Amino acid sequence: MRVIIIGAGKTGFNIAKILTEENYDVVLIEKEEEQVQNLEEHLDVQILIGNGVRRSMLEKAGIEEADLLVAVTESDEVNLIACMVAKTYGTVRTVARVRNPEYAFESRRRKGTFPGIDFLINPELVTAKEIVKLIDIPEALDVVYYAEGKIQLLELKIPETAPVAKRQIKDLKLDYPFLIVAIVREGDIIIPRGNDFINPDDIIFVLAKTKEMIEVERFLGTERKRAERVMILGGNYASYHLARILESKKYAVKIIEKNYNKCVELAKHLDNTMVLHGDATDINFLTNEGIGDVDVFVCLADDDKLNLLVSLIAKNSGVKRTIAQVGRSDYIALMENVGIDVGISPRTLTANKILRFIHKGHDIISVALLSNENAEMTELLISKKSPVAHRKLKDLNFPAGSLVGSIYRKNQVIIPKGEDVIKPGDSVTIFALPEVATKAIKYITG
Repeated sequence: MRVIIIGAGKTGFNIAKILTEENYDVVLIEKEEEQVQNLEEHLDVQILIGNGVRRSMLEKAGIEEADLLVAVTESDEVNLIACMVAKTYGTVRTVARVRNPEYAFESRRRKGTFPGIDFLINPELVTAKEIVKLIDIPEALDVVYYAEGKIQLLELKIPETAPVAKRQIKDLKLDYPFLIVAIVREGDIIIPRGNDFINPDDIIFVLAKTKEMIEVERFLGTERKRAERVMILGGNYASYHLARILESKKYAVKIIEKNYNKCVELAKHLDNTMVLHGDATDINFLTNEGIGDVDVFVCLADDDKLNLLVSLIAKNSGVKRTIAQVGRSDYIALMENVGIDVGISPRTLTANKILRFIHKGHDIISVALLSNENAEMTELLISKKSPVAHRKLKDLNFPAGSLVGSIYRKNQVIIPKGEDVIKPGDSVTIFALPEVATKAIKYITG
């Protein structure tokens, strides 16, 4: 499958890197030569220097044989036009990244506004929706839903005082079925077996029925407490989208922005959010605005250093939970190591969303990148021709580093055991390390 990516920024790089690991034929187009000087050392892709909107460049990239074009430059207009031009060559599917909310709004309001674009993605809106999930379940480091929302995957940190700490997984008994699909310990990911221990400060990925997850969390030693008051740093599009969603969920929201004109603009478009003109690094200002009573502080400034500093100030001021936007996904672990509860990368989230679209079809329902892109969770539909159909899990020989996390069958959620049989029509979730993800999917789909 040939994929053409226009734009060699972080998002384009992430998508290209993942697709090449999955043996896609990737061509990367970038207008600025200095942007791609070091890419060839890290990516096994064909790189073309030029304007991705021009037909000559698209033809040089092989647009007539391409299956997909992804436009992720810094310009919304370039992305939109590139997709429209590409669509004139035939059946190629197109994805455009746009930041201006007016484009997304027009696309939803009036179909055909942007002809030839199959998937329009707004990174700020994607980021806001992801943060809302983390605010709704404030003890989680990540939240993903499967099986039409009936199955939940949480990333949780095991407290020192947790009753499951220092116990083997095989000894963890609960009336509600759950599965620990992975453990992150000192930066390494472990696909656990019954004899493995859960240690204090381990980060685990746990699967369970959504309606039973609260009981599973309580058993694991993490208590879910609803947040009510949210404070946001930054007056950008992501903050706007986040505030709008939180308003609809009846959270009390405050936004801090240093630029007065941005404050005025935000206040015009938000109904119940309090927009504060001030400096978030001023501790007296934060104290006067009641930072000590805030449940969640979200830093969405475009400056990573500012997000880190204000998050630490908020944490030191008694805020229960801090979430910070990070420009580079490899900085997330560093931020979390110094006390930030959750680091979140809009570029990774955008790449994740685009990858879901790319993989959709061919029996693949969705794909999610987990643990800073160090693992994948894939939801698959089992066909009649699948080599694993009608077989028990214990009889299957999955690649090392992968496992079946859940089975969804006729509105019934199954947290599987060795005796469970996979049947045609089931949707199953597969947890896998990146290097074996493609092998695991091929093993199931044939």
